[in-house]
Amino acid sequence: MLKLKDLNLNRPKLPQTLMAAMPFLLFFPVSLMYVGLTLLLLAWLSGADFQGKWRKTRSSPMFWSVVMMLGVIAFNALFLSQGNERRWPALVHYLIFFFLLWFMSVGTGEWQGRAKKVFIAGALYGASIYYLTHLGVVPDWAIFKNYAVYGGNKSIALGIFLAIAAAWQLNDALEQTTRHPRWTGIAGYVYIALAVLLLAKTRTGMLLLMLLSMMVVTRHLSLSIRGLALGLSVLLSAGLAWQFSPHLQERTLVTVDAVRAFSKGEMGTGQGNRLQFIQKTGEMISEKPLLGHGVGSWLEQYPVRARGLETSEMTTPHSDYLLYTAELGAIGLTALLGIFICIFRLAWRTGGAAGMQLLVLGTAFVFGCAFNAILRDWKFGLPMMILLAVALTEGKPAKAEPADAKLGRTD
Repeated sequence: MLKLKDLNLNRPKLPQTLMAAMPFLLFFPVSLMYVGLTLLLLAWLSGADFQGKWRKTRSSPMFWSVVMMLGVIAFNALFLSQGNERRWPALVHYLIFFFLLWFMSVGTGEWQGRAKKVFIAGALYGASIYYLTHLGVVPDWAIFKNYAVYGGNKSIALGIFLAIAAAWQLNDALEQTTRHPRWTGIAGYVYIALAVLLLAKTRTGMLLLMLLSMMVVTRHLSLSIRGLALGLSVLLSAGLAWQFSPHLQERTLVTVDAVRAFSKGEMGTGQGNRLQFIQKTGEMISEKPLLGHGVGSWLEQYPVRARGLETSEMTTPHSDYLLYTAELGAIGLTALLGIFICIFRLAWRTGGAAGMQLLVLGTAFVFGCAFNAILRDWKFGLPMMILLAVALTEGKPAKAEPADAKLGRTD
């Protein structure tokens, strides 16, 4: 019979157990993620040992870059944002970095490996729902809504998470030294990737899938039959994706046409209306390039500057780089880039499969922030912070593989 004292003994590890389960919730409505975070908070508080949790946070190689970002935000909000009526509501979105500090207090360990498996299992579930929805056998329930119809940022987020999971799955598969696990992993990758390319309603997710997949494959390329076959398979896959994915063709061509029109001085409209954000937000940046207009200034100024344009009622410029530079200036943008640089440095120092896993996530951050409100919208931001906590390591270089292990590989 389970005794209460047994539960108390496991209480310190409960936050890690819940963190390992969290990635599966990313493929469900965001409300379930908030329930999971509430349970995590209760477990975190009940475990006490706050001094130990603080030491784990301080020991993370990401600590100082995140603290610097929070310092820039605090200074701007307190001293440079007076008069912005939307200052405090907008500040809430910037506090997403506190969640990363919180997740880092859980520490690193075996739970991260379990969390990655849970994340990939969630991606397989998400891909399956896409297929079943396309076949018309999924009931019309709210839990499946964002798979069936385009639901804005949540639908985009699903595509991004699937792309990251597919790249992680491919990375693990190519690390395998025996045929069965390798081909099973590749089959899982193909299953997730096809759902993104053919059924997901997100241009960012499609482009990320191809970019991240090429990064993973490049690491394993070599002057051998296997390496050449791997390179040719990437080219073949890209060609097939272009041929059979109408979503990819349509969104790519629309983007190219919009950029071409903008280069001629024309204002983008329809799916190319993000070019309006560049022009009008660029005006804000040019006026106060160093310190920005303050937290909450974009929501106040953009509707006025874009009066008459179809983006005038939007709540975000669909680019964190534009938002951070307009509100926090070049100093804020530099602090944000400092976080990304820290991720890439850690990935380089770690090396191996773990380093590539972190590199994939860092690239998803950099690329996603260019075209979406990854950090402003918590539908993106909180899941990305969870995945970053899953991928973070102590920053130790990967151990070299023994020579006899390499000789014993079976291709």
